[in-house]
Amino acid sequence: MAELLTSSLLWRVLLAIGGWFSALAHSSKVLTFLGCTWRSSRTRAWCIRRLASADAPTRESRAAKRFERLNARLAARHGLKDCLDHSLLCRIWRFFVRCGQNSRLFSWLFSDGLHGVILFALSMYVVIDYVLRDLLAVPVLSSCWDECLMLLALGCVVYERLGRETPLQTGCNPLDLPVCIFLTVCFVLMNVVTPYYSIQISGFRATVQYMLWFFLVTRLVHDDRDFMRVYLALVVLATVIALHGVYQYIVAVPIPSSWMTHTETSVRTRVYSIFGSPNIMGDFMTMFAPMAAGLAYCTKNRKLQIAAWICAFCMCFGCLFTMSRAAWMALALAIVIFVLLVDRRLLVLLLAAACVACTLPFVRSRIGFLFTADFAEANTSGGRAGRKLVALTLLEQRGKLTGVGLGMFGGAVAMQNQVIDHQDYFYVDNYYLKLMIEIGYTGLAAFVLTVLGFLANACRALYRTAQQKKQGLSRLYPLCAGIFAGLCGVLVHCGFENIFEEPYMMAYFWLLAGLLMWAGFLRQTPGEVQA
Repeated sequence: MAELLTSSLLWRVLLAIGGWFSALAHSSKVLTFLGCTWRSSRTRAWCIRRLASADAPTRESRAAKRFERLNARLAARHGLKDCLDHSLLCRIWRFFVRCGQNSRLFSWLFSDGLHGVILFALSMYVVIDYVLRDLLAVPVLSSCWDECLMLLALGCVVYERLGRETPLQTGCNPLDLPVCIFLTVCFVLMNVVTPYYSIQISGFRATVQYMLWFFLVTRLVHDDRDFMRVYLALVVLATVIALHGVYQYIVAVPIPSSWMTHTETSVRTRVYSIFGSPNIMGDFMTMFAPMAAGLAYCTKNRKLQIAAWICAFCMCFGCLFTMSRAAWMALALAIVIFVLLVDRRLLVLLLAAACVACTLPFVRSRIGFLFTADFAEANTSGGRAGRKLVALTLLEQRGKLTGVGLGMFGGAVAMQNQVIDHQDYFYVDNYYLKLMIEIGYTGLAAFVLTVLGFLANACRALYRTAQQKKQGLSRLYPLCAGIFAGLCGVLVHCGFENIFEEPYMMAYFWLLAGLLMWAGFLRQTPGEVQA
């Protein structure tokens, strides 16, 4: 029971609050005095005796006894698990397993069970979505396949829990609380600000649905094998897409005239691969390029190291050929973070690469356009500056605390409905501003809290994986550093584009966040597994 208490989310929150007060005490004489008084007080000694050292009161409490009885009942009753074993989905699953026993591909795909298939399907999200939406063009499947995958993942988690001795016990990580707070705030605001409830539901779905993958991934990943399978699948996928982008640049794929100005004569084209948008393509490369570099530092095989570096360079070129200035900046920041975390010796090479990139004609043209009168006029009239002014004016009119409502302005849902009269509709091209317009200062504060919680706990996860690496218990630190660097680049890019408007980008972000939290807080060392 003591392990249950100390591993709970509430206990970790209390420890975090105590750590914050401890940090403040070192910078304040008053707090230092209060801390010394508290440490020498009888109240503190009594609390330690009752909560820390004495496990008997905890075990004997009514809540603990009810929790243990409920766990015992669920573990003793196999009726629900037997019912699921004989269900249609399980029969279909066993049929595919039997058919694929003699196939190397299917054997590799189904080797880790159903949760491995779900993780692999989530890794191939953008490919599956592209095939269903664009190649096959099946509206029924393309509109609901990701929800079906999420329900299947939830069922898999429940099924695995039912087979344990304590089905109700589950691992928590420190990021669960900020994410839950943001989900709760969005749900409350959806019901408070309800000018068009159906649009609100669509906006709520577009904003928070794919955040649920974070909770599912942290429970679907069981060991390092699952972690590495997902990691390698994502790197290979990003490499193939990067090579497709390089091919588009070589053949000078035709693009709309609105993507460039008449002054940018040195720009041949802008690549977009299967995304349909150079900005999304650049952000995709930003997310996975540091992960490929992390793979090079993780393996000791020389051939794999060379292959990983080739993948990283392909992604950098893929991002470069998108001609997206915001993606360039996000990628540069991601690479700098990765270099500072893993190998600072690369700073010189990084600086040299930046100088070489600035000598390219299309790079100088794209950056030089920012300092022209044409850009200033376009930015003020219909660019980001003009859009920002219109959005802030609408927020001033409709309410700063609660916003105009989810899905009402600035995003894809609003562009599809356009229910506000006498209002010009457009993409805000700033995800944080879009959230502030839709859910006000309250919702934006909750989202900022979630982002800050992610950054803080990601740093803690990196520290833990670094300590495990020093002890010889894990080699995941460079991989986690690559994930962290890529996600930081995405968060920066969200200030210039509605990145999270794309379902697969949001799904990938929270997939990687789940992997990072699992590696830092939920991964069991060999000693813990044996115990």
